[in-house]
Amino acid sequence: MLDDFSLKLRSAIGIDGLISLVVGILVVFWPDTSIKFVAGLIGVALVLAGAVKMIPVLRNQDYSGTDRVKDAIISVVYLVAGLFIFIDMNAASLSLLLVVGVLTGLVWLSEGIIHMMVINRFRGNHLWPFISALISVVAGLSLIISPFIGGLLVWTFFGIMLLVVGVVKIVQYFTFGK
Repeated sequence: MLDDFSLKLRSAIGIDGLISLVVGILVVFWPDTSIKFVAGLIGVALVLAGAVKMIPVLRNQDYSGTDRVKDAIISVVYLVAGLFIFIDMNAASLSLLLVVGVLTGLVWLSEGIIHMMVINRFRGNHLWPFISALISVVAGLSLIISPFIGGLLVWTFFGIMLLVVGVVKIVQYFTFGK
């Protein structure tokens, strides 16, 4: 018999698995719709951040002139950026894929370069750490050179990983406590 904590943990695992599975299916089978949805969420977040940042500017009389102008400008930038996302969701989606591709490429490139710089500190065979670092550098450069395709691959890989995690957690849910 499972205690109260175990039942709550089992439920959390099941819910997490179901959400991961559904989001993974959406990302893998409808990547264009899912990336537009994520871009829309970013747009909503930007509009909300701009509105929340603007409220103290309009209400608070204790702001100095420069602080008021600075916060008002930042608020307007957030609002305009969020509105631009909703004006052209296709461009926002492509931009998001480009950002994902470039940032992933920069991370892999820097990881490979750092790995190559410290490879002499490893004991033993240096061949495998060098090959790993070289793969990171090549993968990073390829993502930076072709960020759209790289972003699409990273997005698809993200969806596949969510599918795998979702299936594993659902199996864990059904076998929990047995």
